Amino acid sequence: MTVGVVVVNYNAGPGLLDCLRSVAGEAGEIVVVDNASSDSSTERAAAAIDRIRVIRNERNTGFAAAANQGVRASSGDPVVLLNPDAVAAPGAITALAEAVAAQERAAVVGGLVRNPDRTIQPTKRAFPSLWQSMLHGLVGALWPNNPGTRAYTLADVSFDAPRRVDWVAATAVALRRSAFDQVDGFDERFFFFVEDVDLCRRLAEAGWEVWFEPRAEFVHIWGGSWTQTPLRFLALHQLNLYRYFRKHNRGAWVLAAPFVAAGLALRFVLLAFRWLITRRSVPKHRSGVAT
Repeated sequence: MTVGVVVVNYNAGPGLLDCLRSVAGEAGEIVVVDNASSDSSTERAAAAIDRIRVIRNERNTGFAAAANQGVRASSGDPVVLLNPDAVAAPGAITALAEAVAAQERAAVVGGLVRNPDRTIQPTKRAFPSLWQSMLHGLVGALWPNNPGTRAYTLADVSFDAPRRVDWVAATAVALRRSAFDQVDGFDERFFFFVEDVDLCRRLAEAGWEVWFEPRAEFVHIWGGSWTQTPLRFLALHQLNLYRYFRKHNRGAWVLAAPFVAAGLALRFVLLAFRWLITRRSVPKHRSGVAT
Protein backbone atom coordinates (compact mmCIF):
# COMPACT_ATOMS: atom_id res chain seq x y z
CA MET A 1 0.00 0.00 0.00
CA THR A 2 1.52 3.30 -1.13
CA VAL A 3 0.27 6.29 0.82
CA GLY A 4 0.34 9.66 -0.90
CA VAL A 5 0.44 12.93 1.01
CA VAL A 6 -0.87 16.13 -0.55
CA VAL A 7 -0.25 19.54 1.02
CA VAL A 8 -1.77 22.76 -0.33
CA ASN A 9 0.50 25.68 0.53
CA TYR A 10 -0.21 29.38 0.62
CA ASN A 11 2.43 31.37 2.48
CA ALA A 12 2.72 28.84 5.30
CA GLY A 13 6.23 29.99 6.18
CA PRO A 14 8.61 27.73 8.15
CA GLY A 15 5.69 25.55 9.22
CA LEU A 16 5.56 23.92 5.79
CA LEU A 17 9.00 22.35 6.20
CA ASP A 18 8.06 21.06 9.67
CA CYS A 19 4.90 19.57 8.18
CA LEU A 20 6.70 17.78 5.36
CA ARG A 21 9.49 16.48 7.55
CA SER A 22 6.90 14.95 9.88
CA VAL A 23 5.44 12.78 7.08
CA ALA A 24 8.54 12.06 4.98
CA GLY A 25 9.28 8.75 6.68
CA GLU A 26 5.81 7.27 6.12
CA ALA A 27 4.64 8.75 2.83
CA GLY A 28 5.29 6.89 -0.40
CA GLU A 29 5.03 10.21 -2.24
CA ILE A 30 4.58 13.86 -1.30
CA VAL A 31 2.90 16.42 -3.54
CA VAL A 32 2.90 20.12 -2.65
CA VAL A 33 0.49 22.34 -4.56
CA ASP A 34 1.64 25.93 -4.18
CA ASN A 35 -1.11 28.50 -4.60
CA ALA A 36 1.10 31.39 -5.73
CA SER A 37 2.87 31.83 -2.41
CA SER A 38 5.13 34.83 -2.09
CA ASP A 39 7.16 33.76 0.97
CA SER A 40 9.45 31.18 -0.71
CA SER A 41 8.22 28.52 1.73
CA THR A 42 7.70 25.94 -1.03
CA GLU A 43 11.15 26.56 -2.51
CA ARG A 44 12.84 26.14 0.88
CA ALA A 45 10.94 22.91 1.56
CA ALA A 46 11.73 21.47 -1.87
CA ALA A 47 15.42 22.23 -1.37
CA ALA A 48 15.44 20.47 2.00
CA ILE A 49 13.48 17.33 1.03
CA ASP A 50 14.37 15.67 -2.27
CA ARG A 51 11.26 13.53 -2.79
CA ILE A 52 8.76 16.38 -2.95
CA ARG A 53 6.87 16.94 -6.19
CA VAL A 54 5.84 20.58 -6.51
CA ILE A 55 2.96 21.94 -8.57
CA ARG A 56 3.07 25.73 -8.81
CA ASN A 57 -0.07 27.67 -9.63
CA GLU A 58 0.24 31.15 -11.08
CA ARG A 59 -2.63 32.36 -8.92
CA ASN A 60 -4.34 31.32 -5.71
CA THR A 61 -6.96 28.87 -6.98
CA GLY A 62 -8.35 28.14 -3.51
CA PHE A 63 -8.05 25.06 -1.33
CA ALA A 64 -10.68 22.90 -3.04
CA ALA A 65 -9.24 23.30 -6.55
CA ALA A 66 -5.64 22.88 -5.40
CA ALA A 67 -6.51 19.80 -3.33
CA ASN A 68 -8.16 18.24 -6.37
CA GLN A 69 -5.02 19.04 -8.36
CA GLY A 70 -2.81 17.35 -5.82
CA VAL A 71 -4.94 14.23 -5.47
CA ARG A 72 -5.14 13.79 -9.24
CA ALA A 73 -1.39 14.28 -9.61
CA SER A 74 -0.60 11.66 -6.97
CA SER A 75 -0.78 7.90 -7.37
CA GLY A 76 -1.08 6.87 -3.72
CA ASP A 77 -4.16 5.18 -2.35
CA PRO A 78 -5.20 6.31 0.13
CA VAL A 79 -4.21 9.95 -0.23
CA VAL A 80 -3.68 11.99 2.91
CA LEU A 81 -4.56 15.69 2.76
CA LEU A 82 -2.63 17.67 5.35
CA ASN A 83 -2.63 21.35 6.17
CA PRO A 84 0.78 23.01 5.78
CA ASP A 85 0.63 24.26 9.37
CA ALA A 86 0.00 20.76 10.78
CA VAL A 87 2.62 18.31 12.03
CA ALA A 88 2.04 14.54 12.11
CA ALA A 89 3.02 12.49 15.15
CA PRO A 90 5.06 9.34 14.43
CA GLY A 91 2.80 6.67 12.97
CA ALA A 92 -0.08 9.06 12.20
CA ILE A 93 0.00 8.66 8.42
CA THR A 94 0.19 4.89 8.71
CA ALA A 95 -2.70 4.88 11.21
CA LEU A 96 -4.91 6.84 8.81
CA ALA A 97 -4.09 4.48 5.95
CA GLU A 98 -4.80 1.42 8.09
CA ALA A 99 -8.11 2.89 9.20
CA VAL A 100 -9.23 3.34 5.60
CA ALA A 101 -8.28 -0.25 4.83
CA ALA A 102 -10.06 -1.56 7.94
CA GLN A 103 -13.47 -0.12 7.01
CA GLU A 104 -14.75 -1.32 3.66
CA ARG A 105 -17.03 1.70 3.13
CA ALA A 106 -14.76 4.35 4.65
CA ALA A 107 -14.24 7.13 2.12
CA VAL A 108 -12.68 9.66 4.51
CA VAL A 109 -10.88 9.13 7.80
CA GLY A 110 -9.90 12.07 9.96
CA GLY A 111 -7.22 12.09 12.63
CA LEU A 112 -7.11 13.48 16.15
CA VAL A 113 -5.99 17.09 15.80
CA ARG A 114 -4.53 18.97 18.74
CA ASN A 115 -3.64 22.58 19.37
CA PRO A 116 -0.01 23.34 20.28
CA ASP A 117 -1.06 23.34 23.96
CA ARG A 118 -2.38 19.74 23.51
CA THR A 119 -6.07 20.62 23.76
CA ILE A 120 -8.20 18.99 21.09
CA GLN A 121 -9.54 20.79 18.04
CA PRO A 122 -13.14 19.82 17.17
CA THR A 123 -12.40 18.54 13.67
CA LYS A 124 -15.04 15.78 13.76
CA ARG A 125 -18.63 16.97 13.68
CA ALA A 126 -22.27 16.20 13.02
CA PHE A 127 -24.45 17.55 10.24
CA PRO A 128 -26.28 20.16 12.34
CA SER A 129 -30.03 20.34 12.77
CA LEU A 130 -31.83 23.66 12.24
CA TRP A 131 -31.77 24.62 15.91
CA GLN A 132 -28.13 23.60 16.27
CA SER A 133 -27.26 25.73 13.25
CA MET A 134 -29.03 28.74 14.77
CA LEU A 135 -27.37 28.35 18.15
CA HIS A 136 -23.93 27.66 16.72
CA GLY A 137 -24.13 30.30 14.00
CA LEU A 138 -25.50 33.21 16.02
CA VAL A 139 -25.24 32.51 19.75
CA GLY A 140 -21.92 30.72 19.26
CA ALA A 141 -20.16 33.92 18.27
CA LEU A 142 -20.68 35.23 21.81
CA TRP A 143 -21.35 32.00 23.76
CA PRO A 144 -19.09 29.36 22.16
CA ASN A 145 -20.00 26.63 24.64
CA ASN A 146 -23.75 26.72 23.98
CA PRO A 147 -25.74 23.46 23.62
CA GLY A 148 -26.10 23.80 19.85
CA THR A 149 -22.38 24.20 19.30
CA ARG A 150 -21.61 21.34 21.67
CA ALA A 151 -23.99 19.05 19.77
CA TYR A 152 -22.62 20.14 16.39
CA THR A 153 -18.99 19.65 17.44
CA LEU A 154 -19.74 16.37 19.26
CA ALA A 155 -18.18 17.86 22.37
CA ASP A 156 -19.90 15.39 24.70
CA VAL A 157 -19.10 12.26 22.67
CA SER A 158 -16.20 10.02 23.66
CA PHE A 159 -13.58 9.59 20.95
CA ASP A 160 -11.15 7.19 22.58
CA ALA A 161 -11.81 4.63 19.83
CA PRO A 162 -12.51 4.77 16.09
CA ARG A 163 -16.07 5.68 15.25
CA ARG A 164 -18.27 6.95 12.44
CA VAL A 165 -19.08 10.64 12.26
CA ASP A 166 -20.96 12.82 9.78
CA TRP A 167 -17.97 14.85 8.61
CA VAL A 168 -14.38 15.69 9.42
CA ALA A 169 -12.41 18.84 8.68
CA ALA A 170 -9.83 18.49 5.91
CA THR A 171 -7.03 19.47 8.29
CA ALA A 172 -5.61 15.93 8.33
CA VAL A 173 -7.64 13.31 6.45
CA ALA A 174 -7.10 10.16 4.42
CA LEU A 175 -9.18 9.77 1.26
CA ARG A 176 -10.08 6.53 -0.49
CA ARG A 177 -9.31 7.32 -4.11
CA SER A 178 -12.23 5.39 -5.64
CA ALA A 179 -14.76 7.19 -3.43
CA PHE A 180 -13.16 10.59 -4.00
CA ASP A 181 -13.21 10.04 -7.76
CA GLN A 182 -16.80 8.78 -7.71
CA VAL A 183 -18.08 12.15 -6.42
CA ASP A 184 -15.58 14.16 -8.52
CA GLY A 185 -13.60 15.36 -5.53
CA PHE A 186 -14.11 18.71 -3.85
CA ASP A 187 -16.61 21.16 -5.29
CA GLU A 188 -14.30 23.92 -6.52
CA ARG A 189 -16.98 26.58 -6.11
CA PHE A 190 -16.04 26.48 -2.42
CA PHE A 191 -12.84 28.50 -2.69
CA PHE A 192 -11.99 28.03 0.98
CA PHE A 193 -14.13 26.79 3.91
CA VAL A 194 -17.07 24.33 3.86
CA GLU A 195 -15.63 22.27 0.99
CA ASP A 196 -14.96 19.43 3.46
CA VAL A 197 -18.53 19.45 4.79
CA ASP A 198 -19.85 19.36 1.25
CA LEU A 199 -17.54 16.50 0.26
CA CYS A 200 -18.57 14.36 3.23
CA ARG A 201 -22.24 15.11 2.60
CA ARG A 202 -21.99 13.98 -1.03
CA LEU A 203 -20.03 10.89 -0.06
CA ALA A 204 -22.68 9.96 2.52
CA GLU A 205 -25.40 10.40 -0.11
CA ALA A 206 -23.42 8.05 -2.37
CA GLY A 207 -23.35 5.37 0.34
CA TRP A 208 -19.86 5.94 1.74
CA GLU A 209 -18.83 6.48 5.35
CA VAL A 210 -16.72 9.02 7.26
CA TRP A 211 -14.63 7.84 10.22
CA PHE A 212 -12.52 9.31 13.00
CA GLU A 213 -9.27 7.58 14.02
CA PRO A 214 -7.78 8.75 17.37
CA ARG A 215 -4.50 6.81 16.87
CA ALA A 216 -3.55 9.27 14.11
CA GLU A 217 -2.46 12.40 15.98
CA PHE A 218 -1.53 15.78 14.56
CA VAL A 219 -0.68 19.19 15.99
CA HIS A 220 -2.21 22.09 14.09
CA ILE A 221 -1.89 25.85 14.47
CA TRP A 222 -5.57 26.71 14.18
CA GLY A 223 -6.37 29.46 11.71
CA GLY A 224 -3.23 29.20 9.61
CA SER A 225 -2.60 31.49 6.68
CA TRP A 226 -6.18 32.75 6.39
CA THR A 227 -5.76 34.74 9.61
CA GLN A 228 -3.50 37.12 7.66
CA THR A 229 -6.69 38.71 6.25
CA PRO A 230 -9.31 37.59 8.78
CA LEU A 231 -12.23 39.85 7.87
CA ARG A 232 -12.06 38.84 4.22
CA PHE A 233 -12.04 35.17 5.10
CA LEU A 234 -14.74 35.52 7.75
CA ALA A 235 -16.94 36.98 5.00
CA LEU A 236 -15.96 34.15 2.64
CA HIS A 237 -16.88 31.60 5.30
CA GLN A 238 -20.40 33.00 5.60
CA LEU A 239 -20.77 33.13 1.82
CA ASN A 240 -19.80 29.47 1.52
CA LEU A 241 -22.17 28.49 4.31
CA TYR A 242 -24.96 30.12 2.31
CA ARG A 243 -23.76 28.37 -0.86
CA TYR A 244 -23.84 25.05 1.01
CA PHE A 245 -27.38 25.74 2.26
CA ARG A 246 -28.65 26.51 -1.23
CA LYS A 247 -26.89 23.50 -2.74
CA HIS A 248 -28.25 20.93 -0.31
CA ASN A 249 -31.72 22.29 0.43
CA ARG A 250 -34.51 22.22 -2.13
CA GLY A 251 -38.28 22.55 -2.21
CA ALA A 252 -39.86 24.57 0.58
CA TRP A 253 -36.43 25.28 2.06
CA VAL A 254 -35.95 27.89 -0.68
CA LEU A 255 -38.39 30.09 1.26
CA ALA A 256 -35.93 30.16 4.15
CA ALA A 257 -33.05 31.44 2.01
CA PRO A 258 -33.53 35.17 2.80
CA PHE A 259 -33.61 34.42 6.54
CA VAL A 260 -30.51 32.25 6.29
CA ALA A 261 -28.71 35.01 4.39
CA ALA A 262 -29.74 37.58 7.01
CA GLY A 263 -28.59 35.28 9.81
CA LEU A 264 -25.21 34.74 8.19
CA ALA A 265 -24.80 38.47 7.64
CA LEU A 266 -25.50 39.01 11.34
CA ARG A 267 -23.05 36.25 12.21
CA PHE A 268 -20.35 38.00 10.17
CA VAL A 269 -21.00 41.23 12.07
CA LEU A 270 -20.74 39.43 15.42
CA LEU A 271 -17.53 37.62 14.44
CA ALA A 272 -16.03 40.80 13.00
CA PHE A 273 -16.90 42.63 16.20
CA ARG A 274 -15.21 39.89 18.22
CA TRP A 275 -12.11 40.21 16.06
CA LEU A 276 -12.03 44.00 16.43
CA ILE A 277 -12.21 43.66 20.21
CA THR A 278 -9.92 40.67 20.74
CA ARG A 279 -7.87 40.62 17.53
CA ARG A 280 -8.53 36.87 17.50
CA SER A 281 -9.99 35.33 14.34
CA VAL A 282 -10.42 31.96 16.06
CA PRO A 283 -11.48 31.33 19.69
CA LYS A 284 -9.09 30.53 22.49
CA HIS A 285 -8.01 26.89 22.57
CA ARG A 286 -10.84 24.93 24.03
CA SER A 287 -11.64 21.28 23.53
CA GLY A 288 -15.00 20.83 21.90
CA VAL A 289 -15.56 24.46 20.94
CA ALA A 290 -15.20 25.96 17.48
CA THR A 291 -16.17 28.94 15.42
